[in-house]
Parts: sequence; C-alpha cells; structure tokens
Amino acid sequence: MWWILLLILAATLAYLFSRPARYTVTRSIVIAKPASEVFAYVRDFSNWTAWSPWSLHEPNHKVNLNNPDELGGTYSWDGRMIGAGVMQHLSIVPNEQLDLLLTFLRPFKNTANVSWLFKTVNGGTEVTWDMQSQMPLPMRPMQGFIAKMLGYDFALGLAILRGKLDPTSEHPSLNFDGVVERSAQTYATEHFEGTLMDMRVAMKEAYPRLWQSLSKDTERWEKKPAIAAYHKVKFMKATTMMDMGFAVKHLNAGEAGITLPAGRYFQMTMRGNYDFLPSSWNTVYGQVKMLKLKIDKSRPALEVYQINPMEAPHSNGWVTLLCVPLK
Repeated sequence: MWWILLLILAATLAYLFSRPARYTVTRSIVIAKPASEVFAYVRDFSNWTAWSPWSLHEPNHKVNLNNPDELGGTYSWDGRMIGAGVMQHLSIVPNEQLDLLLTFLRPFKNTANVSWLFKTVNGGTEVTWDMQSQMPLPMRPMQGFIAKMLGYDFALGLAILRGKLDPTSEHPSLNFDGVVERSAQTYATEHFEGTLMDMRVAMKEAYPRLWQSLSKDTERWEKKPAIAAYHKVKFMKATTMMDMGFAVKHLNAGEAGITLPAGRYFQMTMRGNYDFLPSSWNTVYGQVKMLKLKIDKSRPALEVYQINPMEAPHSNGWVTLLCVPLK
C-alpha cells in the first residue's frame, strides 16, 4: 500500500507546484491633499496604526518603531490575533514613491515587496498601494481567495487613511460591538438573486417601493430599520441570494416575506457610504474568525440600516449594523 500513498503524495505536490507562486495586490484612492502632505504622513510609520485595516482587529497589539520616517527605519508589530512581522524602508523618493520590505514572522514566515506611489492629479493626490509576494507552497490553492481578501483590506485602509488626512471626505468608521442578541422579527421583502453589482441597482428600486407600500399600512409597519438578509454569498464569483425588507407585525396572504428567529450575532457598526460595505464585511468576518466564533450558516447575515440616507447630510453619517449569525 505504500506505493498508493506515494502516488497520492506525488499528485498533491504536482498540483501544488502547478499553482501560480507569485501574486500582486494593488489598490488606489484619490485624497484631496497635496502629494507632499500625503507622502509625509504615509512615510512616517508612527502614523500607521491610526489607519491600518489590521490594527482594527487588535488595537492593543505591540508596536516597536525605529527611525520610522527614515531610510532603513522599521515598524514591527506583534499581536495574539494579527500575528507578527516587520516593515522596513528600502527606498524613499520624496513626494513620489516609497519601497518597503515586509517580513511576516507569524502565523507563517514570508516576505513581500511593498510600494507606495504618489501622483498629483486634479483634486489632490492619487495614492497607489501595491504588494507583490510569493505564496507559501501549501497555501497556493488559496492564492486567489487570499489576494481578494487582501484587496478588500487595502481598499479599507486607503479609505481610512483618506479620512485621517481629510475628515470631510467620504471615509468609513468601524467599531466591533461584540456578541449581541436579536429578537425574532418578520419582514415584508423583495427577493434577489444575481451579481453584487446588479444587487445594488435592485436595492435602489426595492426599498423605496417597499417603503411606499408599508408606510401607508400603519397597523402593520413596525417602523424599525430596514434590513438586507444574505442567505448565500459566493465570494469569488461576487454573486448573492438575499432579501430586502421592512419589519412588519405580520404578513398578508400571498405577500413575500421572511421571519428571522431570535439568535446571537457578532455585530459591527459601520459609519459611512455603502461603497465601503464589501471591505467592512471582509473585516467583520475576519474578526469572527480570529475570535474563533462558530458561524450559524442556517441563518442569514444581516445589514441593518439605522439611518435613512435621505435624512443624513453626509454619507459619513450613514450607520449600518453588520451582523454575523452565531451558533
């Protein structure tokens, strides 16, 4: 039987080596500030914990700085949940480019080349965050998934960075609320199945239509925040099966709707434009994984819209609860 095991091992290694080794993650954003100001802020490692998308998960992790804005300067971190590593300035071209060496020490050892590009454009500075690395052999089958998650992290970090430099700009604010209990509730809904991009169009049409109908039905309408209930999301294909709804005391005969049972959720509050929701969902699921909480896949994940966007003067005031169902 040993030769069968040998064949299985050989086939596994052949598959792993057949997967692409290198990957690149690149995201950009425009910040309405001069390149010199944006460059100086990003160059100084002492500012990084203020906008890092990973610091959100463990704000009290250990940070050590050594000449943080100089050539050869380093930023090292060590956390129970976010692992440990070191960043070092390799090249500094004032107001144009930063090149860094990123060394991961835990949970696995690896290195990456990171570049920051700063380009003056109409309206401010276009900032591009780029990382190139090679996936460890055992993780190569997960390369596409990991690169996509990192892309969401990069997009979130850049958006938070913009908010630090320009508080009047659209930017997200995230807060982990922890485990909460939600009561059972019935919703009158419209159903959607398709791509996440098409979903956004459907939502813009469905909620006003539902509100117009229920706002006249004062006996049934609960006047609670609207929700989106995600029954299934295919992350890599960017498709979903979900319901959009308003709370009601009961459903009328033949009316589309769902009843969500009472249960536990891990909740995060996001303040900001709905464009930041994909990165925010990536963040809250990352936190649930780090906390080793067990997800209840029999119940949908929820977006709870606390603020009517039409009643908020700026999207930074929009408040959305992201709720992951727990066992």
